[in-house]
This record gives sequence, structure tokens and C-alpha cells, in this order.
Amino acid sequence: MTDIQPLGHASPDRYVKGAWPTALLQRMAYWVRELHPKHGRCLDIGCGEGALLQELGYQGFGVDLNAERLALAQDKHLNVMMGDGTRLPFEDNQFDTVISMEVLEHVPDMRLMMEEVFRVLNDGGSWIISVPNVTLRSRYEMWREKRPYYCDADEHYREITPVEIHGFEHRFMLTQDFKDMFKHAGFEVTRQDGVRYIFPQWLSRLPWLQNFLESPKADRIWSHIPWFKGYPYWIILVLRRA
Repeated sequence: MTDIQPLGHASPDRYVKGAWPTALLQRMAYWVRELHPKHGRCLDIGCGEGALLQELGYQGFGVDLNAERLALAQDKHLNVMMGDGTRLPFEDNQFDTVISMEVLEHVPDMRLMMEEVFRVLNDGGSWIISVPNVTLRSRYEMWREKRPYYCDADEHYREITPVEIHGFEHRFMLTQDFKDMFKHAGFEVTRQDGVRYIFPQWLSRLPWLQNFLESPKADRIWSHIPWFKGYPYWIILVLRRA
């Protein structure tokens, strides 16, 4: 079994302090606090330098494959260790909550990781994940430029999209197929959320309109409108171990 690695070069600078968007960190932390039982055990797979564990404000466990990022997390006195999401160094039924923020697009064999998370979660425990997603802006630019947009074939094994995208040698995966994959592995999708809705660049000619449409207040509106809710920059899924 091989370690999880991106297809291209790692980018440790993405994980330095402040690199994760505040909106994503706060929304992930919100769902963890909402679902994580008091005094329960929490595991962050792909914890990087510990930004989410810090945002949560309490001690959890973190694993990552990048030694530089782990060193930064250890400097903050966080409880982290070297660990592979497809071969977790924990016994069965050890955690009430597992987190994977911006990790699953880098995992070559999702089946192995789903089996491992299922194994280490308690019955009824939650797995909270976020993944990048095709936005209205990237869909428009792909139609206009005839090339993948905001997608990284060198780093990502899959890109999540609400609609079929054809004509590119790229690994686009429908949101519904992505969710069905977890259902087949024994998880129930209990919540879908979206963070950061961005619109085509031609709106920059009307900056007041673009600023409004992409404001935090509007963000929450789009996440509740059926057609728009499929196009956030990041999708968050809450999965319960059935």
C-alpha cells in the first residue's frame, strides 16, 4: 500500500498561517462544534500545520504526510503525528468526529480511506469533509476558453462538479456520484453546505454588483437556492457512520 501523495509537487506554502480562507475554516469549525460531542475524540486527517485544530480552540488529534507542516503544528503544541489516511495508526472505534478539509481530491484510492475512516469512527460518529468544486466562474471560463479552469491535473485526482463536463482529459466527478460513493461505504450524507460563491469575471465591469453577489451575506443566500447551491468554491459534506 502506498502513501497518499499529490500527483505533482507538494505546496507547503499553501498551509502557512493564514493560507486557508477564513470563511472555509470558520464554516468547517462550525460544523465540527455543532456535531462533536463534549469531551469526545476528534481526528483531523490532512491537518497540515494545524489551522483547523487551532480554529476549533480545543485539543484534537491530527495526522499528515508532510513533515514540514507537522513541524509547524508541533511548534504550536498541537497533538499531531505522521499518518496516512489509508492506513491510520489508531484502533477501531476511537473517534467521535473525523475531519478531512481539502484532502480527498488528492487521494488516489478513496475506497481505502473510506474503509479506514469507517473503522476508526464510533457508531453514529461524523466525518466532516470539504472539497473544491466547479463554480459558475470556472464553468463559464471552461466554456469560453475550452480548457479546464481552476482545476489542477497535476495535484488532483478528481474535481467535483454539479453538472457533466465533457471535452477535457480531466477527472471530473459528479457531486451525486461523489455522495453515492460514501453511501456505498456505509455513510449517510446528513448535510451539504457551500462556501464562497464566485461569478464570471465579466461582472467586474459592475463592481458594486459583483461585490454584493460575492459578499458573505449573499453567500448564505446562494447556499439555500436549489440551482445556485451546487456551485460553491468549496462543498462541505457531513457524513454519519450508519
